[in-house]
Amino acid sequence: MPSHPMIFLLADLVLIIVAARLLGGLARRLGQPAVIGEIAAGILAGPTVLGAGLSEAIFPVEVKPQLTALADIGVVIFMFLAGLEIDRDRLAGSGRSILGIAVAAFVTPFVLGCALALGPLARHHDGSRFAFPLFLGCALAVTAFPVLARILQDRGLFTTRLGQLGLAGAAVVDIFAWCALALVFASARPEFDDHWRLLLIVPLAAVLWWVVRPVLARAVTAERGETATVLVAVCGAMTTAAVTEWMGLHLIFGAFLFGVIFPRPHRPRAEPGAQLVSSLFLPAFFVVAGLRVDLSGLDRAAVVEAVVIVAAAVTGKLGGTYLAARLCRLDRRTAGALAALMNTRGLTELVILNVGLTLGVIDTQLYSVLVLMALVTTAMTGPLLTVFGVRRPPPLELGGERPGTPPSEGRTTPAAPA
Repeated sequence: MPSHPMIFLLADLVLIIVAARLLGGLARRLGQPAVIGEIAAGILAGPTVLGAGLSEAIFPVEVKPQLTALADIGVVIFMFLAGLEIDRDRLAGSGRSILGIAVAAFVTPFVLGCALALGPLARHHDGSRFAFPLFLGCALAVTAFPVLARILQDRGLFTTRLGQLGLAGAAVVDIFAWCALALVFASARPEFDDHWRLLLIVPLAAVLWWVVRPVLARAVTAERGETATVLVAVCGAMTTAAVTEWMGLHLIFGAFLFGVIFPRPHRPRAEPGAQLVSSLFLPAFFVVAGLRVDLSGLDRAAVVEAVVIVAAAVTGKLGGTYLAARLCRLDRRTAGALAALMNTRGLTELVILNVGLTLGVIDTQLYSVLVLMALVTTAMTGPLLTVFGVRRPPPLELGGERPGTPPSEGRTTPAAPA
């Protein structure tokens, strides 16, 4: 890279980190997840506010691919951290409930999205008749797993039954979405004939669980120190991310799988270093995605479409998840809180939207409207959780009392769903 673009890359990265930090902190003060402020930073720096000329002067076209690459590193490490928080023991016996909730949370908004593509949004279709409705169904059905993980982290809900069900359900929903997105890719790019690679996800998961996991348990020991543990964690996450990206399933799933199989006893030593790497590069993803949003050209029809899309997305997610959760015998408040969590969109949504825009399945105007939908539905999560009684970290975990914790600790919020 010539020195001139390198100067812009370094300066833009510093600008992104500072802007994302400031607006993310502001969003948290307003009771919203930091991702809302980080995406807003990208939109403010894009053509909507600054205009195309000034925005490109600050973020030159030749620098954006490098920023995107750095952003992907942040996404990979964050997904590894999210996988670390999936407690396999606490989820034992909940597989049927998780699958049932995930299917309902995916199918209901997916069907509504396909219906919109064939009706009110048909004017945006200019390619494959199969790819466009399938893509829009995916866009409405996806749950932003990394953003949901961050919301749970901010609220201290990771180790609760609600948090574990939400994380596992969102992971399954996103896997459904990426499998459907592979069909979109096949339809939009008929010249790409390597979709057989998706079938390798099953042997990959088997190798990770029965081969890599035992090797890690022996290789990652307390004697090796924190630095060695962080290096193993980061390199392993990037390697499995590269494998799933090669398969066409996207890199976030490989990183997540590696986090799931990483030895639990060594998590405290791997987490701080991995969080530092993620916090440096992850904001770049939100800002780069926001730079592609242009709301200045939205017409009256696009505003109406935005309202319809948000209504369909919210109705499908909340309704489908709530009904499935009630059928799985969760109480009303826990079912409602879980539905609010599954309605969260953000990082995964932006990844899918960028794929659709790159493939030419959607145009820039629909992309901007769908980004707005992602912001609105993500912003709804906090207020909805409060409505359903989740105001502060609940004390109980999936199995009841925290192991080794005296019964007198932490029982300050009995009203919150456990």
